[in-house]
Amino acid sequence: MARWVIEGVLARSARPGYPSRGVSVDEMDRWAEEVRGMGIRSIICLLKEELGYYAQLPGGLLEWYRKMGFTVESIPITDPAHDQRGWEELENNLERIYQKFLQLPKPVLVHCSFGKDRTGPAVDHISRRWRGESRHIV
Repeated sequence: MARWVIEGVLARSARPGYPSRGVSVDEMDRWAEEVRGMGIRSIICLLKEELGYYAQLPGGLLEWYRKMGFTVESIPITDPAHDQRGWEELENNLERIYQKFLQLPKPVLVHCSFGKDRTGPAVDHISRRWRGESRHIV
């Protein structure tokens, strides 16, 4: 289930169909209905190896998002729950994730697989930077 980090600006969730490894079009449609209901316009996808779980979708997950009308940025990061090198990849990409967030139409949803190990630090970084920079905007 998606939830707000910064109301109307930034949301987070697990990947569509989690924990399934063979995600159906019906699961995708339900997920899209939920996030569209929140007004989400853009998605930052942090999946890497999990993109293979969406082989049933024509064109795969990222193309499906685009066909559904979302603006999409993919920043593939190894799941650190399964490979410790993912933590370094994540750390090295936090600023890139924030810069992509700034460029995307709001609200933006960020997701990895479970919505914790990659998504948590990413949305924390975005939130800190966004709030810090927003305070100085007149």
